[in-house]
Order: sequence, then structure tokens, then C-alpha cells
Amino acid sequence: MIDLFGCGNLQKKSEKLLSNLYILNETIMDIDIRLAAIEESQKRIIDLLVNKIKSPGMMSLKEAAQYVGFSPDHFRRLAVEQRIIPYSRPSEQQKGKLLFRRIDLDIFLEKSIKGEKSKQQLGRRRKSTVILTR
Repeated sequence: MIDLFGCGNLQKKSEKLLSNLYILNETIMDIDIRLAAIEESQKRIIDLLVNKIKSPGMMSLKEAAQYVGFSPDHFRRLAVEQRIIPYSRPSEQQKGKLLFRRIDLDIFLEKSIKGEKSKQQLGRRRKSTVILTR
């Protein structure tokens, strides 16, 4: 069939344009979905930073020390230097924020209460003084 008016070439171009528009529309929709997911993640991150939401049962050093009844300095020494109380660092580095699980603190409290009942804390014994009289 002979195209007398040159419409066949125009029809091919319009089909190609429609195909390109369809692909462009799908790409824009895909970008919109990704953008919505990014915005949702952003909101969750902002909520975590603003509200300081931690995983359930996790406490900072200050909160854990208050929970157990020690000063933060003494509590840090028990955990870090003496390794009596288990802790974790979210940064996985040697220095940084310390986090404590409530379960570990409860176990520590139970052990310390049992230890007080079973042992008498005599303290330091003094040498006996003998008074000699003549």
C-alpha cells in the first residue's frame, strides 16, 4: 500500500511518542513511590531523634544508674572498669554512649540483694588492742 499523504510516517511517530509518554508516566509513578518511601523513613528518623525512642527495655547510663540507685560515675565504673554490669555501645567503638538492658539490671539487683543477705559485710578488721596494766 502506498502512502499518498505521508500519514504512515506520522502514525509511527505518534505511536512512538505515546510509547515514550507511557514509559515516562511509569517512571514518574516509580519516582513518586520511592519519594514517598524516603519521606516515611525520614519521618521515622526524625521521630527517633526528637523523642529519643529506644528499643524496649534499653536505658542510657543516667537512666540505668537512677534505676539501680547509684551515681552515674559509680555505675559507669561498675559496668566499664569492673565489668559487673553488662552493657552495649550502639557505635560498636571503644568510646561512646552506653546502653543497658532492663533485664540485666534486674539480674544485677537480684544478685546484689542475695549477696547482702548471705554475706555479712564486716568491713575492715582492726587489730585488737590489748591494754596492758602494771
